[in-house]
Amino acid sequence: MPDNSSPQWRIEAEYVQSCNCAYGCPCNFNSLPTYGNCEALLAYRVSKGNFGDTNLDGITFAWGLWWPKAIHMGDGIGKLYVDKKASPEQVKAIEEITSGKHGGGVFTVFPSTLKSTLPTEITKIDFHYEPYDAWFTVEGAGEVRSQRIANPVTGEKMEGELVLPGGIGFKRGTVTSVDWHWNAEDISLKHEKKNGHMSIATFTNEGCIA
Repeated sequence: MPDNSSPQWRIEAEYVQSCNCAYGCPCNFNSLPTYGNCEALLAYRVSKGNFGDTNLDGITFAWGLWWPKAIHMGDGIGKLYVDKKASPEQVKAIEEITSGKHGGGVFTVFPSTLKSTLPTEITKIDFHYEPYDAWFTVEGAGEVRSQRIANPVTGEKMEGELVLPGGIGFKRGTVTSVDWHWNAEDISLKHEKKNGHMSIATFTNEGCIA
């Protein structure tokens, strides 16, 4: 929880998530990751938001994350990317939100498991939201492309949703197949047909509230 001196903040955002787990991701159910470690590239486009007096409407940011084991076991590495259209004040606000100091559910939990936070990078981020066919690119760093999961026998495309009333990252989101990659410092990742989630979520100091 944030301390009483934390600025009040709120963001309503379109959210695109990739990770390296099998579809659905066991981490959502308090199980260990499919392949023993966790890797992810996430992006948010804020439709309406603020951090204290700083307006965040229209800001897009991405978060690259890596852990050697399960997230709760720690020793992770994180890197924040903020779209170059953001002002210095808006960049600082997003850095504060993702620092873990001011509450916000996943924005508190993830930073608490990181041993290293790489310097923030200001770059071009292109973001397209759809419940299934979403995508985003982080110039010079990575890309996520999502689509419906295909039946391995018939090729038929399926649709499905994950509902998590107590979710810290989203409450309701689609389950998709993503191809993605991320490069930063000594990290170089590339995955195909792994787990993805798309959601529209609201966060405040108190956590993910919708």
